[in-house]
Amino acid sequence: MPFFVPSALQSPKALYLVPLLVGCGALVQAAAFWRGVQRARTFAAQGRRFERRSSEQGPRILILGDSTGVGVGASRPEESIAGLLAADFPDADVVNVSESGAKVADTLAQVRACAAQDLRFDLALLHVGGNDVVRSTPPAKLADDCEQLLQELGRLTERSLWLGPPNLGHAPLFTPPFSWLVAARSRAATAIFIDCAARHGVTFVNFSSPEHEARFVRARAEHFAADRFHPSSSSYRYGWSVARSAVDLSAFATKTA
Repeated sequence: MPFFVPSALQSPKALYLVPLLVGCGALVQAAAFWRGVQRARTFAAQGRRFERRSSEQGPRILILGDSTGVGVGASRPEESIAGLLAADFPDADVVNVSESGAKVADTLAQVRACAAQDLRFDLALLHVGGNDVVRSTPPAKLADDCEQLLQELGRLTERSLWLGPPNLGHAPLFTPPFSWLVAARSRAATAIFIDCAARHGVTFVNFSSPEHEARFVRARAEHFAADRFHPSSSSYRYGWSVARSAVDLSAFATKTA
């Protein structure tokens, strides 16, 4: 049976009209996407990172990386991972040097600034990788940046826990075809993170693994903030529960007792 083409689309004008309509639709979608990106950036600029300095003989913990280290998207700074950690370990000295928008290379600068002050820590919680996905850091550069970051971070802290980004293609901010591209970048970047962390003995929490990914997809409204990109308070609570089980914190409990 021959394929039926409506007569209205067989005219010479239609040959120009259809691509024009498709192009206009793509432009509208692209404009909406970039408006969403700008909203996310404005949202991030309003974030206040949680930090609690303590003179007690408790553990010293470094929070570093991007806006998820700042806690952007949480209703209050106390509901960020840094704040939740501090609540569980009231004697801990929590130093937070995270900056919204930081990529791996920027986080390396955070490490070097701590080293210049001769700071040392019992544990570092590393929140980084998402901005390298969104801003398309070339794979070779990303791998090199990760190597330098973990090498120098290892001189500052006894243990490091890297809380990797989820598959950002599932963030409500991204719609097809942008979500497909971001998802592919997320998978490629995560492979680099996992490989580098393993070489440096860093515990990597892969929030893009099937078990976590299914949760984020199933309950997007619960796990993403109002800007449709950053984690919500609920997502940070979930992230901290996973982080606590991913690394042995029994020594901290003894140290703070």
